[in-house]
Amino acid sequence: MKSTSNNTSRRRALLGSATLVASIAAWSGSAAAQGVEAAATDASTVEELIVTAERRATNLQDTPIAISAFSAQALADRKIDSIRDLAGQVPNLSVSRVTISHTTQTYSLRGVGESDPIQEPVLAVYVDDVYIPRQIGSMIEFNDLERIEVLRGPQGTLYGRNSSAGALRVITRDPGRELRLKGEVGLGNYGAVDVRALVEGPISDTLSGSLSYIHHSRDGVTDNPTLGHDVNRIDLDAYRGKLRWTPNDDLDVLLTLNALRDRSDSRSYIPVRQPGGGFDKGLSFSEVEPKQDLDQISGSLRIAYDLSDALQLKSITAYGGFNLNPVNYDNDGEAALIQKNLIHYNDQYYTQELQLNGDYGQIKFTTGLFYLHERFYVERDGYSRRNAQNTNPVTTPGNYNFLRAHNVTNTDAYAVFGEATWSATDRLKITAGLRWTNEEKTFTFDNAVLNLAGQVVAPSIKGQSDKIWSAITPKLSVQYAWTPDILQYVTYSKGFKSGGFDNRATRLDLATLPFAPEDVITYETGLKSELLDHRLRANLAVFYNDYQNLQVAFYDPAYIGSRRGNAGQAHSYGVELETEARITDALSAQFSAGYLFAVYDEYRGAGGAGVNADGNRLTNSPRWSLSGGATWDVPVQIPGALRVGVNAQYQTKTYSNAIPSPGGQHEIPAQGFLNAVATWTSPDPHWSVVLSARNLLDSGKLVSSTYTPSTGVYYQNFPDPRTVLVTLRYAL
Repeated sequence: MKSTSNNTSRRRALLGSATLVASIAAWSGSAAAQGVEAAATDASTVEELIVTAERRATNLQDTPIAISAFSAQALADRKIDSIRDLAGQVPNLSVSRVTISHTTQTYSLRGVGESDPIQEPVLAVYVDDVYIPRQIGSMIEFNDLERIEVLRGPQGTLYGRNSSAGALRVITRDPGRELRLKGEVGLGNYGAVDVRALVEGPISDTLSGSLSYIHHSRDGVTDNPTLGHDVNRIDLDAYRGKLRWTPNDDLDVLLTLNALRDRSDSRSYIPVRQPGGGFDKGLSFSEVEPKQDLDQISGSLRIAYDLSDALQLKSITAYGGFNLNPVNYDNDGEAALIQKNLIHYNDQYYTQELQLNGDYGQIKFTTGLFYLHERFYVERDGYSRRNAQNTNPVTTPGNYNFLRAHNVTNTDAYAVFGEATWSATDRLKITAGLRWTNEEKTFTFDNAVLNLAGQVVAPSIKGQSDKIWSAITPKLSVQYAWTPDILQYVTYSKGFKSGGFDNRATRLDLATLPFAPEDVITYETGLKSELLDHRLRANLAVFYNDYQNLQVAFYDPAYIGSRRGNAGQAHSYGVELETEARITDALSAQFSAGYLFAVYDEYRGAGGAGVNADGNRLTNSPRWSLSGGATWDVPVQIPGALRVGVNAQYQTKTYSNAIPSPGGQHEIPAQGFLNAVATWTSPDPHWSVVLSARNLLDSGKLVSSTYTPSTGVYYQNFPDPRTVLVTLRYAL
């Protein structure tokens, strides 16, 4: 258990940090005032960013939240085309560079994440304000984005689904009244083909629409001698259509339809044990064909109506889901039956959110109701060796488990939330929020025993269990404007992630045993500033998180498999800095840094009976994460215009398991990545050519590692090698 004195000392440290931030603010206010007097009136400034993190349009610098925002221009300058391209770009946000499939993405924020992709995320992902309930299908490719917002810290008093770590918001452009056309075709190494197209414009006096399309394909970057072809291939098509009806100034109706077809490979792992005793990080020997067929569709209807000049009612209705059948993957990478899974996932969800937003001068508020129904279906045929002996025959009873998990999780979640801000003075604002959440889950299972051919030979476990969880989560924030360009905020908030059932369970006692909700209390202070006549933006955040019942998946030797449970207690604290500078009219630069200390305070049995992780670092939580880059309009005497940009990311070592192994199998080394983009715009500004390169230095250090002594599974994953893409773009 954590001692009271340790908690007190940590909170004193946070208070000391808050005092330091306030001192910096006071000093910076004076310095900024002097800088304004000396600055030239025609100096270039950093880009003004308008965000909707608080469910209304506000300037980034006036929003008292630790938030990273990327405008459409910033995304283009860095060639960020997907959520995965955000890896390393946001302080203390870990976006896995390698996951089990191209459209599945896992996240970790401020030390807390969800490594199991079928579980509900701790970082809530929203696309055009529609919640994505699973990490499967959450890796979104971008086309015609308006911006991306990453909100750090619990988000419950303003958003539909509660989240204990934060929210990632993808906002695409709504159809306008002007005709717009955009098309681009990119070709690259490894047979890469990237096509993106958009048409947008008016249909009638009150109706406008848009259609967009993405095709992304690439050959494999890993060879598989066992199968006789390359693996880790990409093959994706995505479609989006929008219709917007604005019959008058008070009513705005938007219908959005999305469809996705993903035939990319499931991930092929690199085994540490390879034929001949050598090791090649470009080889996988899996005997399982990495087939993945994902079809995903969703639709949403957003209705916004201005009841008066001060009051707006908004409704967001959404229905969607995916069918992933099959998804086959080998969990060891070796040319032998050690651990493989043949799976069918099906997910269907419905959400309804109602918001009432008010702006009465000194008081602004958002209140809302939220409902989610989700049905998550699983049929997983798992074949797993029960020991680490390579010579044990597959057909010998007791050497292997051949089991089918067949289950459905139904979730009904209800919430009432609200947040109000009172402008006590021109400088001082106080915000209070509250959320009530009620979630009911029903878990129905009917598992079976299989033979080697995948035929059912006997029943296993069958039953049903249900549980209701409720929580009240508050938020209190105070913000003070030291000067018109320097804002400080201090926030207390609580986050909640619902409990659930382990749909991987193959024992009756574990299938009916719910794991508890995850709770976090967050203390945070931050400073937002623009200095040197708005040529420099510098935002700083200091935070402390106290987690109870942290949800984890861990390997239980007594169970011979991974199971779901709670780790007890954990805490993290850190500092985040984001800066942007307009150095000259032609040159801008960005830099961000994150420091993170994240450990388990109490995690009993993390590696089996008597093997605890108390005091160990949380997984996927680098102590330092750094990012920096520059964009330069090159003054060369050629027709048209040339813009070049570079961006580099670096992070210190991490661990992929709560129990680091003596041989270092779970240690992920410190590593860095460099990306570059060059854009030539022709004298006719409608045409441009983009040359982009990712992992320019061809970094090949491992990014994840799995080692299970009880079964002998030991594989690694490495980042994609250097990739280059040349894109021809037309925009009207």
